[in-house]
Amino acid sequence: MEFEMDWYVAAKFVHVVAALLWLGGGFCLLMLGVLADRAGQRRDFLAIVGHVVRAAPLLFVPGSMVVLVSGLAMVWLGAWAFEVWLILGLVGIAATAGIGALLLGPTAARILALSQQPGSEGRVFAEGKRFLRLAKLDYVLQFAIVFVMVVKPGLADTTVLFGLGVAVLAALGITQSVPRRVAFG
Repeated sequence: MEFEMDWYVAAKFVHVVAALLWLGGGFCLLMLGVLADRAGQRRDFLAIVGHVVRAAPLLFVPGSMVVLVSGLAMVWLGAWAFEVWLILGLVGIAATAGIGALLLGPTAARILALSQQPGSEGRVFAEGKRFLRLAKLDYVLQFAIVFVMVVKPGLADTTVLFGLGVAVLAALGITQSVPRRVAFG
């Protein structure tokens, strides 16, 4: 069997690699932030927020743009019609880009600025909690986008679309709730 690389396969490769770097890098930082927060390691948490601020213009923004452009190239090269899964994916990427640019980026920068002010620990902690909730929201949407891109549901796939909607709403509820502290005797 002989393999011949065409432009569609090249665009797909670029798309998948960019998505892996964007989602994987951000998810790793999110998990480190959650772990530092749960352990009460505020210095580590601030360091992770600093990494997010530095990584955004180097990895997250370019990665998301490469995912979008290579995805659109695949639509064009593959002669895809604008189907339900494509529309959901485009709406999702617009939402996650908006969350990143309008909420996550400014919140991270605000946390770093506040951390330089004496006596601002309470405000830094509150902003940090907000940042984690926003990042979790962003990743619920990103993983929903990946699901839609893999499964490619159409209008006739009402069970899949309904299930995805329920799963996203449940995940949003879980990620946006404030965890209760459990006291161990």
